[in-house]
Amino acid sequence: MSNPTYWLCLFNPITWQEFCDAGAEVMGFPETRSRTIKRIKPGDYLLGYMTGVSKWMAVLEVTSEPYFDNSTKIWKQAIFPCRVKVKVVDHLDAETGIPALSLSKQMRMFDSLKTPHWGLLFRITPRELHASDGELLIKAISEAKQKPEA
Repeated sequence: MSNPTYWLCLFNPITWQEFCDAGAEVMGFPETRSRTIKRIKPGDYLLGYMTGVSKWMAVLEVTSEPYFDNSTKIWKQAIFPCRVKVKVVDHLDAETGIPALSLSKQMRMFDSLKTPHWGLLFRITPRELHASDGELLIKAISEAKQKPEA
């Protein structure tokens, strides 16, 4: 098996809850991203970032080839018909998630930022991440999950 590819995926508190309520088994993206979605393969990882709180909070492993479904309603905000099946490997909640800027100096995705508006990095999903960023995030989320609550 080839090395996995790591992808940024976005949630907000509502879409995360809807994802969980639907069984946490399907991730969807806008139809405008269909060319990128076709590059996602089983064994890849989607790294969940929660907008609004600006935190990394989930590791999802892709378990299917991409497919199109515009009839199964999961999210109220939009259909997000370009989909992959996933399994949750690890997740944190909004309070225990990892603040985006706490890892920024270690992540390549921040290297080419030419503006102080770092939130622009989290506008398009899915977005391929460098393997070192993906590995760092998986490790950070796993370690944060294992920390005892104060």
